[in-house]
Amino acid sequence: MTEGFHIAGRAAGLANYYFADKLAQLRALAASGQDIINLGVGSPDLPAPEIVAKTIEGCAKDAGAFGYQPYRGIPELNQAAIGHFNRDYGLDLHPDGIVPLMGSKEGCGFLALALMDPGDGALVPDPGYPTYASATRLAGGIPLPFPLREASNFHPDVETLDALFMAQRARGCSIRMMWLNYPNMPTGAAPDPARLSTVLQWASERRVFVVHDNPYARILSGPIPFSLLNLTKDSPGVVELHSLSKSHRMAGARMGFAIGTPEAVAPLFRVSTQFGSGMWRPMQKAAAAALGERPEAMEEVNATYAARQQVGTALLESLGCQVRPHQQGLFLWARVPHGWDGDRLSDAVLHGCGVFLAPGVVFGSEGREYLRLSLCSSEDIIRSARHRIDNFNPH
Repeated sequence: MTEGFHIAGRAAGLANYYFADKLAQLRALAASGQDIINLGVGSPDLPAPEIVAKTIEGCAKDAGAFGYQPYRGIPELNQAAIGHFNRDYGLDLHPDGIVPLMGSKEGCGFLALALMDPGDGALVPDPGYPTYASATRLAGGIPLPFPLREASNFHPDVETLDALFMAQRARGCSIRMMWLNYPNMPTGAAPDPARLSTVLQWASERRVFVVHDNPYARILSGPIPFSLLNLTKDSPGVVELHSLSKSHRMAGARMGFAIGTPEAVAPLFRVSTQFGSGMWRPMQKAAAAALGERPEAMEEVNATYAARQQVGTALLESLGCQVRPHQQGLFLWARVPHGWDGDRLSDAVLHGCGVFLAPGVVFGSEGREYLRLSLCSSEDIIRSARHRIDNFNPH
């Protein structure tokens, strides 16, 4: 109980993360005897590279394995990351331009703390990953949503951004940073380099720091993954976040990176070193090994996701939803039928046939007419959900 004790406004005014509460609800339904198929959460079910477990097992008994580790990561991890980003993304990174993180979600919080003073604004995509807004609030900042719509393939409109920037400046609010995410979650939109180059130019002119969250770059995205850093020349105002959670199926292992110029990542590094003391060394060595995974392995993983994508599309279309083709990442984003919103349809399907699909409004008001389906379940499970839905009339 906290009755009688002061709770900071940053915590008191923050709702629980949606999926934390929703998973508790789904567990309660399962405990009551209902058979629930969860197609809402993006926790990869495919195994991590075999080398990960072998490396952890082999290193766990090494002398010093449980001691504090270097703040910039052990040399093996740093070198593996440099090689990975050069080989797979064509990036030539300085060793001081890489900051290891316990997942890219940690980087969202540290960057907000590093770049914003209380009362500053951050441009947040709508729809978008909810952590962008919550990290902004926890830093004392003001989340300022900008719309992502189908007409622009879910990319920002620079005129809209500038109108928002000028309106906030007139109110005395300084916009310090902007969140981007391509391949986009939740919409599945592939990155459009021409549109994003225009956004980068605008942000540079307005001195708005850009954070590009990039955990889905290698999921259903073709042979050459996208990096925003390839569109900007050594900018001190751009940082990109990467994670092994999705690409290497290591979500629970919590390993990621912030990358950019040494100048760009320096504020984050100053904050991160106040909270952490380096990751467990066997995990760092395992991550280094995973970064050297053969390209064919990623092709096999993507073939599995592509097959699931087809089955998931059929499921959503059986509900009368519209699914845009060629989506990237671990999800499918679908517009719900006329007369419905995503929240109502999600509840109807959950309580009517025991299948959970995430309502789009979780990701912002622009997602109200959408549902999101996760590809982190087998084809058989998705087909089972489709069979239930085929025998269910939400109308």
